[in-house]
Amino acid sequence: MSTNLEFIKSASADNVSSLTVTDIFSANYDVYEVFIRGNGSQNVSSISAEFLDSGGSDIGQSNYDTAILRMHPNETFSEVRTTNANTFEFAYTGSSDKDFGAKITVFNPFSSSSYTFANIQSMSISGGKAIVVATVTTSAVSMKFSANQNYTPINVSVYGVK
Repeated sequence: MSTNLEFIKSASADNVSSLTVTDIFSANYDVYEVFIRGNGSQNVSSISAEFLDSGGSDIGQSNYDTAILRMHPNETFSEVRTTNANTFEFAYTGSSDKDFGAKITVFNPFSSSSYTFANIQSMSISGGKAIVVATVTTSAVSMKFSANQNYTPINVSVYGVK
């Protein structure tokens, strides 16, 4: 894979529980790098994302399968597996006011003939590596990032890989 990144879009928000970044996936690229950083506010534990179609609907509703390896600094690692979920976790901040950072590499989001896959690397109260698949063949054009409390703030930058 080539390593040239081409900037597509960035977005940020403060004091919101979700941020949707629209019109980021297209036929121009097969692979995307999505960089997210922010603060999970108080009482946020896992923060999640979903892929959206051109109408703003979640393409993977009840169809996200995820495998996560959480690496804790003061204890052994833990594994989290989900199937048929409505969203996928991209970082774990615990239940306190913690900063986070994540990189999501997305494969084939715009294709209507293959599943959308993603690899995730994240860091907050624990580090994480994850793989995600949306087991549907609907084209995604946007992403939504959600938390059960407000982000303070959240910043997203999206690049296409050439």
